[in-house]
Parts: sequence; structure tokens; C-alpha cells
Amino acid sequence: MDRLEEIGLLLRAATRESDRRLNDLLREVGITASQAEALQLLDRWGPMSLRELGGLLVAEGGHPSRLVDRMVSAGLVARRPAEHDRRQVELVATAHGRALVERVRERKGIYRAWLEGQLAGMDLPSVRAFFEAYLAGTPLGETVRLRREKGTLADG
Repeated sequence: MDRLEEIGLLLRAATRESDRRLNDLLREVGITASQAEALQLLDRWGPMSLRELGGLLVAEGGHPSRLVDRMVSAGLVARRPAEHDRRQVELVATAHGRALVERVRERKGIYRAWLEGQLAGMDLPSVRAFFEAYLAGTPLGETVRLRREKGTLADG
């Protein structure tokens, strides 16, 4: 295996490990990491269209229809006519969904503490620069940029 192939393998393995840890921590809350991400965005920024939500989600890669359908069925999110244009539909976290957000933050705090321990002593600006270069010009790189601009990267 050459160095570039190994970097690709490490990226996939890190993504899977991150997903596994987050989903294990969130299992007791009764939601997935993708659902938690959507709930945190709706909680922080209020009602938004499916398209707006999709543009901010990393978990669903910009196509959150099935995710939102499952969340509506679970009573976490509701669809309602948009206030500015009743022909449009916006998504809003339900009372049940909002009630889970604090538990999600607590569980994600455990993950953050683990990650901080794993990365202790690392040159994090260089790590960030690596990922920014890797994602430059990609749809998910744009999603990260949008989240940074909206100030939603500190959600935990």
C-alpha cells in the first residue's frame, strides 16, 4: 500500500469509527447521529426548508428527504406551511425533538472529550488545513464552509 492509499484508508476508518462512537453514545437517547445533527441545526436556527437543512447537513450529503421522513414519523420534526409563503413547507423541531437536544449535547460532549484525548498534542491547525485541502471544491467542503459562516460548527 502506498502513502496516498493509506491516507484514504485512514480517512474511511476514522469516519467509520467516529460514526460508530457517536451512534453508540446516542443510542440511549433513541436517535442516530444524523438525526441529532438535524435536530441541533433546527434547534439553533429555527424553522427552515428541506433544501436549507440539506445544505447544512454533512450526514446526509445534501439529500435529507428520507432522514426527515423518519424524523417526522418519530415525532421529532414537523412540516408546516412557511410563514413567509404558505405554499412553501418548512421544518421545525417538535417539543419532543427540542427536549432531546440537551441530551444530544451531553452525549456528544463525551465524544468530544474522547476526541480531545486522542488528538492531544497534535498540530490541529495543520490537521484542519489537511481536511480543507482534501475537501476543496467538493459539495461537502461547501457544506462545512456554510456551517462555519452560520456559526454552527460549535454544536458539539
